[in-house]
Amino acid sequence: MSEQVINRLKDPENITETEQKHVPVIEADEVMTAEGSFEVTVKVGELPHVMQDEHYIEWIELSLGDMKIGRVELSPSDEKAEATFTVEPTEEIVGIHAYQVCNIRGVNVCGKCGSKSVVMKLDALASCNVHGLWESKKEVTIMSSHEDEGKACAWHK
Repeated sequence: MSEQVINRLKDPENITETEQKHVPVIEADEVMTAEGSFEVTVKVGELPHVMQDEHYIEWIELSLGDMKIGRVELSPSDEKAEATFTVEPTEEIVGIHAYQVCNIRGVNVCGKCGSKSVVMKLDALASCNVHGLWESKKEVTIMSSHEDEGKACAWHK
């Protein structure tokens, strides 16, 4: 069995019509706090993808790093090629990823409260029944919800 090719945006300066209709668009807060709950919407295409019997988006998946958030199955009867997911980052994610990146590029630490944050990627994958798999990623900051007592963090506005 051969591995299926995953299509991505090739040149942001020259986006093709096929890319405009197939590359997933991730709508999410840029900063998420651990132990919080955040809605992330994935729409397939800057230009809406058709949902017809002969051409439609079969499913959309979302992951945060290597943690799968969910998968929504779609059909030609759906009005839009989009899905909304709930992302609930944990303190464990901040701790694990802070440990993993500390020797590579360090961990972001707020100078006012000492809270740690890590940069991770949301990864959206969508399957078109005609044009195959399409992927996009968006960087988000996951910030620890722990603050030192009596110090307000500038990130928690």
